[in-house]
Amino acid sequence: MKLEIQRQDFLKAWQTAEKTALSRTMADIVNCIKINATPDGKVTLEATDIKTSVKCTANGVNVIEPGAALLPVAILGGILKKSTCDIFTLEVGDTKGMINSEGSKTKFPVIPLENFPNIPESDGADTICEILSTELSRIITEGSIASSQPQDFPKYIGTCLLRTSEHSLKVVSTDGKRLSISEVFCSVHKEDDVLLPASALKDLAKQLGSYEENVTILADGSTAWFSLENVEFSIRRVDAAFPSYERILNNEIYTELNIQCDKLMYAAERVDVIAKTSISRIMVIDMKPDNQLRITARSNEYGITGEALEAEISGNPLQIGFNSGYFIDGLRALGQRDIVIEFSGKEEQTRMTRKDDSSFLYMLMPARLTNQDIIFDELDNDSLQKKQEEEPHEEYEGEEPHEEHEGEPHDEYEGEPHDEYEGEVNF
Repeated sequence: MKLEIQRQDFLKAWQTAEKTALSRTMADIVNCIKINATPDGKVTLEATDIKTSVKCTANGVNVIEPGAALLPVAILGGILKKSTCDIFTLEVGDTKGMINSEGSKTKFPVIPLENFPNIPESDGADTICEILSTELSRIITEGSIASSQPQDFPKYIGTCLLRTSEHSLKVVSTDGKRLSISEVFCSVHKEDDVLLPASALKDLAKQLGSYEENVTILADGSTAWFSLENVEFSIRRVDAAFPSYERILNNEIYTELNIQCDKLMYAAERVDVIAKTSISRIMVIDMKPDNQLRITARSNEYGITGEALEAEISGNPLQIGFNSGYFIDGLRALGQRDIVIEFSGKEEQTRMTRKDDSSFLYMLMPARLTNQDIIFDELDNDSLQKKQEEEPHEEYEGEEPHEEHEGEPHDEYEGEPHDEYEGEVNF
């Protein structure tokens, strides 16, 4: 095979394939990109990490001699990015390859083609729906928020459900303590449920961000494809059952909070500076009908902190705790908009949505609070000297303060920061 390549035109296709080849594995065979050059001048690139694959058309290539080869990502990718030449020649034989440009020549070993895994073809797969790439990227980003790192059981916590019905596509994820659902209207060809690894979908969402064209989603029993004009991504399906999430959602409102999202998010992030240094990472939210909102957190090692905000609060007074990381995840996904947070009670689910927009829902369960988490009186006391006299922490060096709470839930779950929840979502 012998090709004349224009660097800038070829580079976009190469980088698309490269992101998949370098994503999750160090196996030599999948740290290569397969290049195919046909006699009619068409050139395609293929890459895979076994679970995820990509096939794309490369522009800017003149086929001198057709053929196929496996190209090491590190070598050719490095030359493409660092070269100052616009045109270079790639020549590949049975065991050696050579890259030649003005004043530069590189020879490299070639891996046998038969070692490259077969990438599944979408021929014969069912068309599920068609959607704009930017919209698909957005709903994957929002809908995958509640997924967690893959574990052996249950499998679904490391996955996202893609569900088509009538005229919409939903992306849904849950880790048992929270749930995220993002929906968009699109052209649906078939109603179906497709369960895919969340990590692969998140990588896909990043790739789709650089396109602005329609994506056709196809699927068969083992694989889903995301097909654009010059590139096709494929992801292997997960063989597991996703829980019936609809039946756990309720509309009960005990307290409702209306606030600008970024205002609340920045305050929560400041409180999280202290909260994330504790084992439980609990943040306490206190709401009263006088529209006063307070957020606090305690760390036995680094102290206490609090924020006071004005907000529109209706319903009942409520004091509730959350894992601050989970709470902030939802706020970040909602963006800089006015939002509505509906609390069903101190031990019941909380739902976050954008105001006047139901396309994205983030639901999370509250944390169990102990007496040591309630620190409003401490924050209201302006006398540092008095508190220091009452709480001589030096006497408890190396131990948790407030020994009277020994055996409380936070101590029981040392090393497992998310187990403080009142209970997982009961699907």
